Amino acid sequence: MPVFNQSRSRIIRLIFLITFVIIIAQLFHLQVLSEKYKRMADENAIFEKKIYPSRGIIFDRKNKAILNNTLMFDLMIRPSELKGVDTTLICQLLEIDTAEFHKRVINARFRNGPYRPSVFEDLLTPEKYARLDENIWRFGNGFFLQERPVRKYPFNSAAHILGYISEADTAIINRSYGYYQSGDYVGRSGLEQYYETVLRGRRGIQYWIKDNKNRLVGRWANGSADTAAIAGRNLKTYIDVELQQLAEKLLSNKTGAIVAIEPKTGGILAMASGPDYDPNDLTGPNKRKIMEGLYWM
Repeated sequence: MPVFNQSRSRIIRLIFLITFVIIIAQLFHLQVLSEKYKRMADENAIFEKKIYPSRGIIFDRKNKAILNNTLMFDLMIRPSELKGVDTTLICQLLEIDTAEFHKRVINARFRNGPYRPSVFEDLLTPEKYARLDENIWRFGNGFFLQERPVRKYPFNSAAHILGYISEADTAIINRSYGYYQSGDYVGRSGLEQYYETVLRGRRGIQYWIKDNKNRLVGRWANGSADTAAIAGRNLKTYIDVELQQLAEKLLSNKTGAIVAIEPKTGGILAMASGPDYDPNDLTGPNKRKIMEGLYWM
């Protein structure tokens, strides 16, 4: 009997020893080897902010900017961080109902997954941006504001030649082999599309420290880990924007086309067709509604 009790005691000690070793090994793995909890801590304390580059400017033959850039803001969402978000307040700020709110959340999850940021509402009006900027800290990590350089057309001209830009869809992202990400804008027609690789530039990233109310309070590591955005290259064309405006004026409320060519060089000075539209209509908050109207023209 004593021999049996002694053997059983050794087995129990061995079991406790093995269990203790396993626990120590697991703690060592979690605290030293594994990056999981470090990454989670970083996500709670550090905010990764995309810096979108300014697209290249397109000039006419007299060095007048046919299009330029201006700054607007998108409201971004992280669906996985929506716990405890005041849905009523954000619906009031955006002037939408709860049904539309939940529809956008589902679309964001489906489009880009629960953990990666997606555009919740793009190109905010100045009034909406002001309201959101004042209250964004109330929504924790679920929502944040993202700067967005967008196109501006000082001459309201050459829409068909210049083309337009819009958010890259899934097909474009997949074809880019990871270059484009959700939220990136890409040229969709005209010179914007043909010279996309020249005009687009390269996005950067900034790392910011967040406080317990999700407010940005300073740069992480004094900005040493940041990467700067690189602006796109400019493009000079043979177009004479004043002649282009005249051609479009002659086609106002008409159906037809005008092409003006310099005989010596073959350079295209103006190229207009009717019906036409104001290219500035495709850069503001109402662009989707306007584009749907253009589609059915």
